[in-house]
Amino acid sequence: MGQVTLELIEPIGEPSTWNDQLATHGQSLHHIAFEVKGMTDTLSVLAEHGLPLVQRGEYQGGRYAYVDGQQRYGTVIELLEND
Repeated sequence: MGQVTLELIEPIGEPSTWNDQLATHGQSLHHIAFEVKGMTDTLSVLAEHGLPLVQRGEYQGGRYAYVDGQQRYGTVIELLEND
């Protein structure tokens, strides 16, 4: 699929954002991810446009953030910044 990565996640009953999505919306799209540079600035701009931060974290080699895009886009937006 070229530059597209498809990630399939099956919640197994443990509390998680994915399990919440399944309980609320059934089998559906949870999020779309975008690679960014300048995570902090990007989050500020999105918040100014009504897309608040929901969750963020670090992983080896970078960081991620989930932004609430449900009202505007019908899905969560994930930002990924790799070092």
